[in-house]
Amino acid sequence: MRVIKGILAFLLAIILIISASLALGSYAVSEAISEDAVEKAITETDAVGQLTDNIIQQNTVNLGGVYGETMQSVLKSDAMTAFFTEYTARCLQSQVYGEGMEEVGSDDLNMAFSQGMDECLANGTISMNEGERKMFDDALNAAMPNLTKGVNYVLNQMDLDAFVDEETAEQIEMARTVTSAQVRYGAAGIAIMACLLIVALYWGSKIGLILCGVIILVIAAFLFILSMMIDQTVDATGDGMVLSRQMLYVMVTYGVQSAMKVGAVVGGAMIIAFPVFRLIFRSR
Repeated sequence: MRVIKGILAFLLAIILIISASLALGSYAVSEAISEDAVEKAITETDAVGQLTDNIIQQNTVNLGGVYGETMQSVLKSDAMTAFFTEYTARCLQSQVYGEGMEEVGSDDLNMAFSQGMDECLANGTISMNEGERKMFDDALNAAMPNLTKGVNYVLNQMDLDAFVDEETAEQIEMARTVTSAQVRYGAAGIAIMACLLIVALYWGSKIGLILCGVIILVIAAFLFILSMMIDQTVDATGDGMVLSRQMLYVMVTYGVQSAMKVGAVVGGAMIIAFPVFRLIFRSR
């Protein structure tokens, strides 16, 4: 009987390893392409800062040289930073989902500049009276087609349109299947059932809780090592890596670390539950 119990526990442990790994891996990929991951990638790689600096270097941003300093202040405003962050995030997510990259539109850019100017006037970065503001707006509207073209040119030069190459696209397509709700919740359900059966097998000693907890913690540890390896790759490559690839690695690291935290919490909770359950049932 003990041998049969051991074999059954071994098979259930294998099922738990596979299903928990699949569930956490699916969660990691879904988190890696989430809005939070994209925004983190944009922030950590200073994509918007690089974008803004490159735009400032374009002749179109000076509006004929009259409003050069004003335009630079507006570009550095929180409103413009938010606009470019949202745009870049939207583009990267579109590519991840196979929809391609879209260009910045003149109307959206004009509205963002207007909000940036309002912000700069409100905080005193720029000083203009109503007449000067109208002259600036007229100059901005006249230059908007060229300015939009210049902004889109800079975006193209930053390799964001090559964010998802052919190899990455194939990997993402495979990952999409793995991250479907059916796969993720199905794997999680199988893992829960395997845990319950292991706990039931050793209910008398409650040692099943330790076994399940250790298995999940080992998977979490593997995810931690994977995230460290990705970080080391980025550090070793340094500035030699194109911006798009840096952002992709940040996103993947974010997803892996998110899954690692979930695994660590679940595994740790099961380890903690072991002495608690033993104490509760011993007192009865």
